Amino acid sequence: MRDLLVFGFMLLFVPLAFTHSYTAYLLWGWAGLIAIGSYLYGFMIGVPFVQIFAMITMASLLLLKDSENQRFEFNRTTVLFLLFVLHGFFCALFAYPGLVRNWELFSNLAKTVLFCLFMPMLVTNRLRIHALVIMIAIATSFHGVLDGLKFIASGGAHNAQVILKFGDNNHLAMVLAMVLPLLYYLWQYSSHKLIRWGFAGALLLTVLAVVATHSRGGLIALFTVALLIVLRSRKIIPGLVFVLLSGFLVLQLAPTEWTERMQTIQTAEEDESFMGRVTAWKVSSAIAVEHPIFGGGFRAIQSYPVWDKFKDEPGLLGFIETPDVGRSGVAAHSIWFEVLGDLGFVGFFIFLALFINAAYTYQEIRRLVKQAGVAQRWAGDLAGMLIIALCVYLVAGSLLSVAYFELPYICMMLLEVIRQQQRRQAQLPLIDGTP
Repeated sequence: MRDLLVFGFMLLFVPLAFTHSYTAYLLWGWAGLIAIGSYLYGFMIGVPFVQIFAMITMASLLLLKDSENQRFEFNRTTVLFLLFVLHGFFCALFAYPGLVRNWELFSNLAKTVLFCLFMPMLVTNRLRIHALVIMIAIATSFHGVLDGLKFIASGGAHNAQVILKFGDNNHLAMVLAMVLPLLYYLWQYSSHKLIRWGFAGALLLTVLAVVATHSRGGLIALFTVALLIVLRSRKIIPGLVFVLLSGFLVLQLAPTEWTERMQTIQTAEEDESFMGRVTAWKVSSAIAVEHPIFGGGFRAIQSYPVWDKFKDEPGLLGFIETPDVGRSGVAAHSIWFEVLGDLGFVGFFIFLALFINAAYTYQEIRRLVKQAGVAQRWAGDLAGMLIIALCVYLVAGSLLSVAYFELPYICMMLLEVIRQQQRRQAQLPLIDGTP
């Protein structure tokens, strides 16, 4: 039945994608984020949904005229994206032999960068920006809404099952926590009351889905989202009340096992799994010390020969005593050490520069919005939510191997898109004193 529904969807939306390049672009992003193939079991499971809509987007961009589209522009953000993927190519090329996922992960990164580089050309006004945010929110929170409903139906006993695209429960919790600020923005700015409450419901269900993952990192991510949204809110008291009520509901629905697991956060230094992460960080940094320019290649640390070669090396963390984990080829368990081991110090500093650039872009947006006045406040609010999503990624990702997951890169480029849109808006002629 699922396959038939998706088949019907494709019959409807593939012709629609050919009518407009921006429609095709939205479907391209939707297909990638929702990972619909993870829910299929029949004849549609092998259909390359993302590639189909990507090719339609590129073809329609070349063949169809659209006055709203912009030319490609080299700027800080686009140059950093190009440098990162170009460096990633050479890292994959000079990688240790036998890395199982080397070229697969580079290919995923290249596809993400390609999607992001098309964004400034197609997402050029407030309507298109809003539509893109809705697409991201619906595609990502889809998983949260399903697990949130199951969590309520089971009285808190449901354990959220991961899908292949997102990895384990910790990865799923991070992804769901990242979309919460966007749902909050849509709740604020959707004009129709029913739609507003729909996004509010999706937000609450997604919070419950994070709880259902039983991820300690997910709890930290939820706390990060709540704290940053309250601090950024112009009306702190209502925001604080909403957060407290949500927290009370979570505690009432959460099972005893979840509460007990969350309490182990305070004893992380005694947790064998945490110390195993520190051991992996040592190995990743040791790879980078020996190969500072190109690193070991994508997921080099998961190669048994590479792990065995560096397992006794101090790397950058030789001052920390770690146990012998007694295994080979474990994950890096940190976006920072993952990039360091995979792409060397050069790749690490480009990766770091991407986030510094995002923060700087946000500050530019704030200045432009302040000059424009209340009419452009939405841009500042959306940019703020995107920064919160990136903060969640940095906090949760510091203990996860998710350096090449597409959502943070989409958030970074969306910040650049808002900046460009606000710059164009500032240059519009005044009509009756209003831009």
